[in-house]
Amino acid sequence: MPTLIQLESLTVSDGVSYYYYDSGDVPGNTYTTLVFIPGMGFNGGVFRKLFPLAAAHRLRIVSLYRRDYNPTTSFRDADLAGLVSRTVEGQEGFLRSQAVDIATFLVMFAREQHIPLAEGSSGGIALVGWSLGSLHTHAVMAHLDALPSNVLSDLEKYLHTVVCHDVSGVFIGIPNLPGFNMKWWAETDVEKRFKLFYELVAAHFPNKDVTSGSIDDLEFYKSTDKAHSMHELSHEEFAELTSAKTFGASDALLVSIQLDVVRATTRRAIFDTALAEKFLPNLHVRYMCGGASPGFVVWVLHELRKCLADPKPIYGPDAEKARDVKFKFQAEGNHFVFWDEPEVALEQYIATINL
Repeated sequence: MPTLIQLESLTVSDGVSYYYYDSGDVPGNTYTTLVFIPGMGFNGGVFRKLFPLAAAHRLRIVSLYRRDYNPTTSFRDADLAGLVSRTVEGQEGFLRSQAVDIATFLVMFAREQHIPLAEGSSGGIALVGWSLGSLHTHAVMAHLDALPSNVLSDLEKYLHTVVCHDVSGVFIGIPNLPGFNMKWWAETDVEKRFKLFYELVAAHFPNKDVTSGSIDDLEFYKSTDKAHSMHELSHEEFAELTSAKTFGASDALLVSIQLDVVRATTRRAIFDTALAEKFLPNLHVRYMCGGASPGFVVWVLHELRKCLADPKPIYGPDAEKARDVKFKFQAEGNHFVFWDEPEVALEQYIATINL
């Protein structure tokens, strides 16, 4: 697979360097920078089909390689200590440290590249978390109070929108639907488990209606006969975009973070009025899913939308809607819409940001 754009890097803290692809400056006055954080098993190259289309939409696209995805700095034992501790304090501390590093990356990139300042929902930065990447975007919002003052002040000049694309309940603190079974997770061989995972999430699901809010209109298990996303790639090409090793190691640890910790992160991100009023009060938060996305991620968004009216049963007695939160249930596209239909995907992201 040819590499269209060279990998760049930024060192954000204590020897931690993030690598990323950048579609580049957009000639003219104002453009918006979309910074993507990828999901389980996939690196930043998975968004590569969006790059050639970005400038025509007055977009600059940056796709991050998360920690443990080579060549971004791998996690050290000290980094993972809090995550593997299985304590609330340790796991919250881990998410806080990731949030600070990612926010620092955003500010450093904005400074070095002289990107336009935010003007409403244009210019500046829209941070997009895809699937597991949404855990990181939530962490950034939840731990704005942990940022150094110089990072926070600049972040407020640039970051105007956070988008969570096809987020699972495990990453926002909503428990799985009773009886919902992901049998593939029990597979002990990591390579086989990753293959089963890919075959699930890269399929196209025949949901009857993703907007109705009815679980009867969603398909959780059975996919259509349409070829899976990325089916055309050779084994070597697929391997360039993925890491089964990381999927089975640090990503598996992220999935196993205690539900109470993830729930607290979501509460701080969008249901904590004191934090929202003090830190980036004008930040917009958007959630989106596709018409052929797995039914369980569509269902989760409807459950989260219900929480906007009354978040207390799930997010605690002090929870209340604190930010500008909106939802976009797209008519088309599966979990990998940015690969199958990149032009459609960009239009969807733009429509979601501009809600």
